[in-house]
Formats: sequence, structure tokens, C-alpha cells
Amino acid sequence: MRNTSRNITVVGATPVGLEVARQLTQRGQRVTIVDDYKADVDKAHAQGFSVEQINLQDDDELRRVGIGGDTDVLFALRNDDASNVFLVISAKAIAPDLPVVSISGSRDTIERLYAAGATKVIDPYRISGYKIYELMHRSVIAETMERTVFGKVDLDIAEVHVEPGSFLHGKYLDELSLDERYDLIVLGVVDRNYGDHLIFATDPRRHRMDAGDVLVIIGPEEAFARFHNDLNAELSGEEAG
Repeated sequence: MRNTSRNITVVGATPVGLEVARQLTQRGQRVTIVDDYKADVDKAHAQGFSVEQINLQDDDELRRVGIGGDTDVLFALRNDDASNVFLVISAKAIAPDLPVVSISGSRDTIERLYAAGATKVIDPYRISGYKIYELMHRSVIAETMERTVFGKVDLDIAEVHVEPGSFLHGKYLDELSLDERYDLIVLGVVDRNYGDHLIFATDPRRHRMDAGDVLVIIGPEEAFARFHNDLNAELSGEEAG
């Protein structure tokens, strides 16, 4: 499932938008990049990216690039918060069920983006804050992550949904020991008791894994294969019983 190719539209020929597009393309996704700001489009072209300039306030233009059609996921990654909010509203009006990921520069905008219909909102300042925490308090782990996650080692990242009957269900996050059992690192968790947002593993609260919670895990492909085999085998045994 993690290797399924999807049609993804990235709106924003910004540094963040181009980096997201680059990484998605490397993972085998079909990516279309669009923007209406000519200066950013020209810069992206100079860097070798294929970007189409469209009028983002024209619903017909949005439909033409796949919104409401073959686009599976939309990334709203412009530098201007107001533009991202307007884009999310327009996209959800055209395609109410379309997953939309956006970026925000302030707490107020995060709330507006969710109110507009965004599925997930990235808060780069919070992420940077956790990164600084790692560098200051867990330098060995941070250095390892720098070499692997941001290096050339063949790692993968996945969301794992907790299901009743699995060995994840009912366990606390700090009891899973996935690093020892599978050589996998838990980056964070969506604990439904606290809402639908990703909580980084550095959070001091103890999180009990209940059905519907989501683990975000990173590790080698072969480790994921062993992990999923064990999960599937246990769930199959539970169903057979």
C-alpha cells in the first residue's frame, strides 16, 4: 500500500513546495506543480522543475489541473497564509472529499485552514522546535537521524493504524520497543484521546495505543516487511479464532 502511486497536485513553486514535489516524485508519485506567481514559476523553471502557471482564483483552471478529477491529494504550500486558506476553500468546494495538506505560519492560520477543510496542516515552527530539542537534549539520536532520514540510506516512512487484536493495541508508546524488535523508530503518534494531530514521540505524555490511533514510523524496508508480517499473522489468527 505504501508504494501505491497517486496523482498529487502541489500548489506553490516555493522552496517547500518544490522540495515536497521532489521527494514525492522520488517515491514514485505522479506530481503536478502549479502556481500563479510568475517570479516563483520562473525560479522553479531555472532549477529544472516543470511548473505550470495558472490562475488559482479560477475554478475552471483548478479543475483543468485535476482538482475534482484525477488529483488524489492536494498540497497547498504557498508562502502566503491567506492564499492557502482561499485555495483550500476553493478546492473543497469543487471536491469535498479531496485530502488537502497545507502549511501554516501561525496558530490562527492553522485553525482557519482546518475550518476551511484542510485534512492536515503542517506547522514548520513547531517541527523546528522539536528539532532544536533533539539537538540540545538527544544529540546522538539527532545525529543518527541526520545521517539516515536526511541522507541516502534506504529508509521508508509509514502510518500504521492500530487495530483491535494487534500487539499494538492496549500498549503504551514507551512499551512497544519497536527499535529493539524490528529496528524501527517511532516518530510520533496520532492519539485520538488528544485529537487528530500528530504528537511527536518526544512529548512527555504517555500514550496508550487504542483502536483508531495512528503510529508514524520510520525504518528500513525489510524491517517494515517483518513488522507487517507479524501484524497480519496475529490479526489473521485472531479472526480465525
